[in-house]
Amino acid sequence: MLQLDGDSGGSSSSSGSSQSTGTTITSVKCASINSGISLINSHISKKVNLSHCQEIILSEKLAYLGISEYLDTFANSIELRTDSSIVISKCTAKDYLTNVKPSLETLTARYYESSLNSNEYTGYTVKVNLSEFYSSLKDSYSQPYAILGGINTVPSINNAEINADYTAGEHPIEDTDVIETLGIAVFNDDKLVGELTGLDSICHLIVNNELEKCTLSVPSPFESEKYLDIRLTSDKNTKCSVNKINSSPLINVNVYLIGYGLSLDENTSYNSKESLKLIEDYAEKYIKTQIENYLYTTAKDFNADICGFGRYAVKDYLTLDEWYKSNWLNHYKDAFFNVNVDLTMKSGNMFAKS
Repeated sequence: MLQLDGDSGGSSSSSGSSQSTGTTITSVKCASINSGISLINSHISKKVNLSHCQEIILSEKLAYLGISEYLDTFANSIELRTDSSIVISKCTAKDYLTNVKPSLETLTARYYESSLNSNEYTGYTVKVNLSEFYSSLKDSYSQPYAILGGINTVPSINNAEINADYTAGEHPIEDTDVIETLGIAVFNDDKLVGELTGLDSICHLIVNNELEKCTLSVPSPFESEKYLDIRLTSDKNTKCSVNKINSSPLINVNVYLIGYGLSLDENTSYNSKESLKLIEDYAEKYIKTQIENYLYTTAKDFNADICGFGRYAVKDYLTLDEWYKSNWLNHYKDAFFNVNVDLTMKSGNMFAKS
């Protein structure tokens, strides 16, 4: 299925806006992408040009079958930009685009350009472009992954989970914008093998040194069954290493974070070393557990090294032939993980940074 966004060809509206009066979605049944573009070119009055393509939307159904032939075509295109984002939609690609209603943007093109930037301040999704996906698909030390998208069916607010522990389409929010990107689509070779949640996405960004900032709810040390919100950012790069223990990979992950307290009530305090240390200890244990759960899910459930730990394992092999014979990607499921989290808790916003 090929989708085409275009303007109506009309002049500016009476309000002075240069935004087009509508969006056109054209679908065609075809044997290949290039033949489909030719069919569309014979139908519309303008030639399709992919040089402004912001996103490539692939349906989940297609991804489960395998998408290597389509990725090869995209990579071979002289028009398509390599920084186009790869989105795996839980619905059909046509339904995904049909339901795009950018209420906060006046330009549809700008919506596609900015809609995937939320990972910079939430961490609930990732940013994956064509070149990164294609490189992971072809190399021998990592597996590809993509942005997970879907249509929000307005679930019950009572089903909300802490830290977006769900995937796209399950967001407990009511809005006119029903399209959302949340979580990660995980691939083994060119086939989709599973999905990770928004919380897993935060863990992925931490492990891969891609976390800019996010808000994380951690268990409160002051009240049972309560949570504190802290703003996380990286202190320094995560350190990873791979060792062999009885022929199984032992992957060490050392994480260094800075946290700022956001929640504040009569039972919460950030103005003493004792309370900050207590919050640090609770938060470190929580983050360590979540990262371990994420890593073991990628290894045991999906056998997909989407973190690229093979880059650290390759140093133990003298020749490329030896590395290929080790078949790292097939043996990633045998990996064990040792995760250490070093969190430096700063004061809340009402107090000076300590």
